[in-house]
Amino acid sequence: MYAVLLLPNFRLQAALRFRSVTVGAAFAVTDGENFVSERNETAAAFGVSAGMAATQALARCPRLTLLFRAVETEQVLGQTLLEVADTLSAEIEATGEGCCTVDLRRAAVRDWKSWCEAAGQRLAVLELRARIGVAPNPDLAFIAARRAESFLVVHAPAPFLAQLAISEIDPPPHLLALLRDWGIHTLGQFTALPRGELADRLGPEMDLLWQRAAGQTERLLRLVRPVEMFVEYFEFEHEIETVEPLLFLLRRFLDQLTLRLAAVHRVAARLTLQLPMDNGTKHERVFTVPTPTGDAAVLFRILHTHLEDLKLEAHPTGVRLQIDPVRPEHQQFRLFESPLRDPNRFGETLARLAALVGADNVGVAEVKDTHRPDAFQLNEPRFHQLAESSVKPEENLSIGLPLRRYRPPFAAKVRIQQRHPVEIESSIVHGRIVDVLGPYRASGDWWDKERWAVEEWDVEVEEQGLYRLHREIGGWFLDGCYDNALR
Repeated sequence: MYAVLLLPNFRLQAALRFRSVTVGAAFAVTDGENFVSERNETAAAFGVSAGMAATQALARCPRLTLLFRAVETEQVLGQTLLEVADTLSAEIEATGEGCCTVDLRRAAVRDWKSWCEAAGQRLAVLELRARIGVAPNPDLAFIAARRAESFLVVHAPAPFLAQLAISEIDPPPHLLALLRDWGIHTLGQFTALPRGELADRLGPEMDLLWQRAAGQTERLLRLVRPVEMFVEYFEFEHEIETVEPLLFLLRRFLDQLTLRLAAVHRVAARLTLQLPMDNGTKHERVFTVPTPTGDAAVLFRILHTHLEDLKLEAHPTGVRLQIDPVRPEHQQFRLFESPLRDPNRFGETLARLAALVGADNVGVAEVKDTHRPDAFQLNEPRFHQLAESSVKPEENLSIGLPLRRYRPPFAAKVRIQQRHPVEIESSIVHGRIVDVLGPYRASGDWWDKERWAVEEWDVEVEEQGLYRLHREIGGWFLDGCYDNALR
């Protein structure tokens, strides 16, 4: 058996996604040339039909609401439909807009009614209105899906097809006109004609049409695999001025996205938020989830923390949220490792601090790849990368006396004789210098306004120990003392 999952009025479903709809309201979707492409049942009752000009449709139904196609949302719905189909079978086909076919010949299904109800429930929780058709071949399953109210299972093709109009199998226009001239209007009347004589007189095209009318066509599915792309998008009718509509939509986005993640056994590792503006610019921010999770409440707190203090130069006209998925983590810690109790809450705390003091002032201090002493930069925490020690246990670290650094270094006055320091005076040490090693010179960034140059000395102060001095443009400084010089 084959099953077809069909989203009726696919473009209209995409255009109305996440919008509040009044019961009994009339809606229609227009294409790029301002013609109606799809309409709901209320609009159809007023005589609005596909292909009609928008002005004519409004004349027939003054309270009709016209919507533009939501192309990106249509892609989201198509991807969501394939994800659900992939949970039903490993062999699926993207048959058309809002339609996919599932090969169930290897599925051990005994109760097709229960199977259809379960599949429909999976689509319903994702806010997709679907019809399901089950039949012995793909084309027949597609016809069953179009005729179904919620689902339709066809076990006997002949009785099901006999009363259907000939247009149900989408015949070529010239063959449809010929059959109507013969007075044939139903598939039962068509299949009553001798197949062999039809093929002899009108060729293989008519023979193939007869097979479709009899439910005897067999074809191979064009198999596809759904791409793991979890995105939701919404475009506002007018630009917004407060954060509440954004938060409301983002929560609904996350509810849907986490359901889709759970269906494919994935969790969220990264969030990408985009806000297109009315001045043509776009605000974009990427959030790394400290511990990948599928909890919508945790993900929402990350976005809420960012948006509650966000100040934009223009007004948002839409919102787009994308989730980068990963497999759930199963991490084995070492015996003496103590991980964060709640990395996601820690990440939220960092985000709040960044909102208070600026993102450039919050992060992990990392040494820069330079010879400049004490040069470091603040980087965002890389929660997903475990810090591995770069020193192997068997390496010998005994390379000299440990230097205890003063942070910040103390200013010092140094007397020079024959280009060597001979006496020092500072707040913690003063006296005659009896021995020196140096200078050790380093410089860099000479091409930049922040060029630097430093000259370091190791000195022995009489009866006080060994110290590290350095001289730069601002003068002399006492960097630290070696272990055997501690007082």
